[in-house]
Amino acid sequence: MKTTFLIVLFCLILASCASVRPQNATNYNRDLVVAVETSNFVLGKREVFDEPALGILLEYANRFYPTDNIDVYIYPVPSINWEDKISTIDQEMKQVIAEVDHAIKDGHYQSRTEEKIEPFSVDGMNGKKASFRLKSKKGVMYYSNAYIFLDKDKFIKFRTSFDSRATIEWDGDEAVREILPEIDVPRESEYMKTIRDNHRDQLSKNLLIQILKAASEQEKNPNKQSQQGPSDGMR
Repeated sequence: MKTTFLIVLFCLILASCASVRPQNATNYNRDLVVAVETSNFVLGKREVFDEPALGILLEYANRFYPTDNIDVYIYPVPSINWEDKISTIDQEMKQVIAEVDHAIKDGHYQSRTEEKIEPFSVDGMNGKKASFRLKSKKGVMYYSNAYIFLDKDKFIKFRTSFDSRATIEWDGDEAVREILPEIDVPRESEYMKTIRDNHRDQLSKNLLIQILKAASEQEKNPNKQSQQGPSDGMR
């Protein structure tokens, strides 16, 4: 189900690449609430992607350690159902790790260590944290983390990395604890609601077709079950 939904989203992204952002997509500039600054971090770059499925990127700078990389991505869940938050977050974390591995395969990085994934909570919002070391093309080691949270119909993803030449072994926990509580994501957009509703309708139609097909087969072969003979419980 999720694969089909991702294909639908991908087709819509391709269709919108040559156009402007749909007017009924989430208006992050108007409706997203974030911290412009916290005790240790200041918001810098803010980029809304034309493709609604990609959401928005926020780049924060550490006041005292300018080499730190703190990126926050907010984007819609590519699914029609996210009631099981733990499973939804787990699946997205797998996707994040896969993206890192894809970047390594493409030559953007040399390698990484095995990830350590653990629960991570901030002010009652439960998520997951992944930690690993990432080696750049030039051989520089970075202490890297990914954090995934789910709020309304959107993921909040933190990607943090710290240059080993400029810091002791570190992680993004402090950044997440300062920045996440100040984030208030917009509600589901009309754009995403329409996509999800259409996908639900298609799934319902497909299910009905399968039921009618099974009923038709049964009518054509009413004695199929009896012809198989009684079962003695052994296989």
